[in-house]
This record gives sequence, C-alpha cells and structure tokens, in this order.
Amino acid sequence: MPENPEDSKGGLNEKEKERLQDVINEINEDVQRPPYDTNDNKEGYSRQYKEFRKEEEQSQDLTQYETLCYRMAGLFNLSAEKSTKKKLQPSIDLLDWEITPGMVVSATAGVGLFSFMAWFVIFMLNLLVLPIIPVSLLAISVLAPVGATAYTFYLPIFAAKNKVIRSSGEMILSILYMVIYMRTSANLEGAIRFAALNLKGPISDDLKGVLWDVESGKYNEINKSLENYTQKWKDFNEDYLESLNLLIASLNEPNKKRRDRLMQDAIDNILDGTKEKMKHYAQNLETPVMIINAVGAMLPVLGMIMLPLISAFMGGVITPLHLLIMFNIMLPTFLWIFMQRTLSSRPPTVSSKPSKKGNLPDRGKYTIKAMDRKISVPTWPIGLGIFFIVGLYGMAGYLVYPHFYPVENINPANVPAIFLDGSQLNAFPMLMRSVSIVLGLGLGIGVSKTLGNKARQQAEEEIQKIEQQFPNALFELGNNISGGTPIELALQDAGQSTKDLEISNLFVEASNNIKNMGMTFEQSIFDEDYGALKHYPSQTIETVMRAILSSSNKGTKMASTAMMTISRYLENIHDTQEQLNDLMEDTTTTIQMLAYMLAPVISGVAVGMSQTIISALYSLGESFSSTQQNLPDGGGGAGGGLGGTGILDNLQSAIPPEMLQFVVGAYLIQLLYILGTFYTKITQGEDKTYKNMFIGKIMMSGLFFYTMTVVIISLMFGSLVGSVGSNLG
Repeated sequence: MPENPEDSKGGLNEKEKERLQDVINEINEDVQRPPYDTNDNKEGYSRQYKEFRKEEEQSQDLTQYETLCYRMAGLFNLSAEKSTKKKLQPSIDLLDWEITPGMVVSATAGVGLFSFMAWFVIFMLNLLVLPIIPVSLLAISVLAPVGATAYTFYLPIFAAKNKVIRSSGEMILSILYMVIYMRTSANLEGAIRFAALNLKGPISDDLKGVLWDVESGKYNEINKSLENYTQKWKDFNEDYLESLNLLIASLNEPNKKRRDRLMQDAIDNILDGTKEKMKHYAQNLETPVMIINAVGAMLPVLGMIMLPLISAFMGGVITPLHLLIMFNIMLPTFLWIFMQRTLSSRPPTVSSKPSKKGNLPDRGKYTIKAMDRKISVPTWPIGLGIFFIVGLYGMAGYLVYPHFYPVENINPANVPAIFLDGSQLNAFPMLMRSVSIVLGLGLGIGVSKTLGNKARQQAEEEIQKIEQQFPNALFELGNNISGGTPIELALQDAGQSTKDLEISNLFVEASNNIKNMGMTFEQSIFDEDYGALKHYPSQTIETVMRAILSSSNKGTKMASTAMMTISRYLENIHDTQEQLNDLMEDTTTTIQMLAYMLAPVISGVAVGMSQTIISALYSLGESFSSTQQNLPDGGGGAGGGLGGTGILDNLQSAIPPEMLQFVVGAYLIQLLYILGTFYTKITQGEDKTYKNMFIGKIMMSGLFFYTMTVVIISLMFGSLVGSVGSNLG
C-alpha cells in the first residue's frame, strides 16, 4: 500500500517531482523572470533596468529639449500638419521621447520668435545707440535666429540619425548574439537579455527597454514587446526589422531544420542588406566628397588669394572680422552639418570593440621608461609644450613688434633687425611669426593625439588580429569536442593544433588553469584575476565564450554545434567587412589625398600669394611715390588717389597677410579635423582610437606641407617682387 495516497491516484512520486523540479529550474535558468534571485552570484538585472530608466530620465539633452517643447506648447499650443507628423513621428518614436510633433512645432515657433526679437533689439541698439559691431556683420548674423529655428525643428531627426549611426555596428552583432543564444536555448527573452548585456550602446539600451516593458507589465509577452520595438526601426533600417521578425518566427517553427534555417536567414538578411546598401552608398558618396573638396578646400582658399587685392582697392570693406566669421565659424559649421547628413545614410558595419575588463592602455597617455619603471604620462602637456616651443618665435615677435606688414613711415631704430631688409620691412620674417604659431598649434594637437593613442592602437590591432584567428581556432575546439571529449580536455588539444596562432594561448592558459589551479571551465576563462580572457580583452571573444559556456551546460554535442555555428557566422561577418572596405576604397583614397596633401598645399599657396600681392602693391606704391616726388611741380600734383600715395593709403586698410594666415591656418586645422572625422566614420565607424590617430597624423603632415608651401611661395615670388621693385625704383 503506497505511503502517499496521491500516488495511487495518478499523482507524482518523489523521484518524478525531483525530475520535474530539475526541468523547471533549467527553464528558469534561461528565462529568469522577475523577481530575480539576489542571493546568487549573478548580476541583478532588475536593478539594471531601474538604472537604465533612471539614466534615460536624467539625460540632459533629452530633458532640456523636452522641457523646451513643454514650455513652448504651454505658450503657443500649435498643432502639426499631417506631413509634419509623418516627418517627425518616426524619429520621436525611435528616440522614445515623450513629446508630440505639435510640441516640436510650438518649440520651433517660440525659438524663432524670441531669437529674432533678440537679434532685432541688438541690431537697433547697435544702429542707434552704441555702434560697435559693423552693420554688415549684423546683417549676416540674422542667419543665427534662422539657424536656431531650423535646428529646433530638425533636432529630433538629427538625434534619430545620430542614434542610427551609433547603433550601426551593434545591429549586426545584436542579431548574431541572439542567434548564438537561440541555437542553444530556444528562448527569446534569454536571447534578448544575452545580447543586451553583451553590447554597449544604443541597441543595448533599447533591448533592455524591451525587457523592462515586460517586467513592468506594459506587455504580457516578450514577443509583443519586441514587435513594438521593431516598428520603431521601420523607417530607418528595414533589414534589422526583418531579421528580428525572422527570429520571432523561428520560435513558432516546430521543425528544427526549418527553425535553424530561419535563424540563418536572420543573419544572412542583415549581412546581404548591408552589402547592397553599402554598394549604393559608396556610389552615391562620390558627389558629397566632391562637394567637400570644392566647398571645403578649393573654392574658399583660392578665393582668399584675391582678398588682399580686393581689400586694397575697396578701402577696407572686408575686414579680418568678416573673414573670421565666414571662414572659421560659418564654413566649418556648414561642412560639419553636411558631413553628418552624409554619414546619416551610412549602412551598418561591424567594428572590433575591446572589452572594458582588459588591461588596455589609456587614451591620452604615453608610457615612458625611467629607472626600470614604466610611467604613463598625459600627452596634452607634451602638445602644449610643442605649441609654445614652435610658436615661441611668433609670440616673441608680436611682443617686441606688434605691427602687421605693411607699415608706413617706419623708424628702423624701433624695428628688430630680423624684420628689416636694409631700411625697409621684410615681409617674410614678419609673416613667419603667424605661421609659427599656427604650425605650433597643429603640431601640438597632432603629437598629443598620436602619442596618446599609439599604445592603445597597437593593443587594439592585436585584438583585431586575434579576432580574425578566432573563428578557425573555435572550429578546431568544436571539432575536438564533437567526438565526445570533455571541453576541459579539448582545450589542451585545441591549443596544440592552433599553436601557430596567437589565439592558441587562450586555450593553453585556460587548460593550465584547470589542471594546475583546479578551476572549472567557467573560472578558467572568466576569473577576474587568473582567467584566460584577462589577456584577450575582446568584447566579441568574451561574448562568444559566454555563449559556449551556456551551451556546454547542455552537453558536449550542443557546445560543439554552437562553436562551429558561431565560427561560420564570424567568418561571414569578416568577409562582409572586407567587401565593404573594397567598395569604399576609391572614396577613402580621395579623402586621404585631400587631407594629407591637397588642402594644405592649396592653403599654403593662398597665404603665400596674398603676401606676394601685398608686397608687390607696396613696392609699386613706393615706386610711384618716389617717381612723383622726382617729377616737376606740375606733375607731382597729379598723383591723387591713383598715385603711389593713394595705393599706400589703401594698403593700410587692406587685410594684412599675417592676419589672413591666421584665418587660413585656423581653418585648415578645422578642415583637417572634419576630414579626419569623416574618413574614420566611413571606414571604421565609432572607433575613437583610430579617429584620434588619423587626425593626429594628418595634422602633423598637413601643417608641415602647409608651412613648406608658404615658405617656398613667399621666398620664390617675394624675391621676384623685390627685384621688380628695385628696377622700378
């Protein structure tokens, strides 16, 4: 007679209950629905979601713009037309901003009205009360309220496109991570959590938000929450949306082969879509690059050659302040906005990202050896020191003689000898004062960025090299496990079979940790002090190893299948990235040529020719003045405004070559920074180390060629002007 009466009535005995509880525990291990167990060593996800929501609410940009929209909506309460809603609503939804298109319209109207009123008040005060600012500049400044109004309206669109750019690399990786997880555990919530916790960026925050909506009760099922999220990407990346939908569909497929096929299609869909989009993007990028070449380098700098001549004959209508506003504020702003607009349509690509747990060198620091010790020093003081050393000639020159060439009626006794050529001013050493300051600034920035990122770049290049070897090594490890060998023993065999690769040390170290320190497979890889991953700070490798760890808990066969599948996916992503680089080669070569050589040389020609023109006019004016003085009294009075005295008077109001050099040199530094950012985001995405290194290199190279061009043009044509002037005299 059974001890428990329920056993005779079809109930569960103790063994069956224990077996059922094991199954439930295994399911909960994947699902981990709240409340989470806070007594284990795993991360408390609920706390993460709370922090995630808190970070969103405390975002300064979001709060400021939302506050503006709410306040202006309280004043104007305007509604948006249907076309305006269609333009703004997708961006607002993608950003999860709690505003409406009508609020954006109200904010736009408010900013436009108040900014124009402020400009009008300043204009009238300057015109009637205290005329400090030239009227021409005030007229140009009306573009400020116009720009503020347009920026307010398009800010959601700009912010959404910026999010797409920052999310580009994560899109492909998020699909890959979810597929990796679902290959071993057909659980969508676990897959989303796995991707969210192993990504760092906007997509990670979005996926955490998907889980949060389920936890907070907004949606009862993860499928519904994910479907709501996918609709936000409808107008921005349909390939990403389709891949997510394929993953959702795979859960409803009972046939394992067809389910695996759907997950494979999810990866192939976003990779093939990326290839196709990048092909068209590369073709369409030729025109924007030509525009940046023409508007950013050729036309404005060549136009500067004529400015000294124009200013000399128009009596100071164009002032250095005009040049400063046009060339150092308006033109760089236009180029930056145009660059961002061009980048906003860039398809997603994958770039290597180091793990934060690794011992990578810090950016902005350079390691030096002193008494058998390595000391990391910040590089900005080095750059500042280079600026003062190189620019010392210019700064000292302006302190002892704060005048710009040409100077009328000079007293040679009051002029330093280095600035004199006989009893006349020598234009070349005076011009070199301003050139040395610009050269010092460019070299200081370049050296600081290059030295501060050199060690970091070398470390990241090693990571990229290891990541390229990882698929083959992973395949070897999976092949060893497929025969039933425990993963702890297979690590040693995989290390021997891949001993020619750097990645083999990962398996060797993990194997040694197991044998010598008695660690588990998880500890041998992820232990904070002795784990093998400590020496391989790659986010991709760390994520893949966590997926393998998850699959190994379900048996060696499952772990082997996961390794071979992941290996194939990583190979496909690498091949896709190489094809994209080939597509962009012509465009990127053009940008490099513009940054390294073309823009600096053209800028140097502009400055050198302006100095030559002013020197020629000054020599010509002095020759005419001397000739008039030697003429009889009747001829001397015919000089007038067209004579030598008139030319010399106009030259006093002309733009000095040194001042023009300051404007051109500063603009060249701005242009090189814009080109460096443009090139990096096209080729590498959001890679700060590569960006800093590239900008540092083109700064040093560009300022060197710029200075050499100015020196050569000034000396070559300056000597010709001097000989012609002496002959006329």
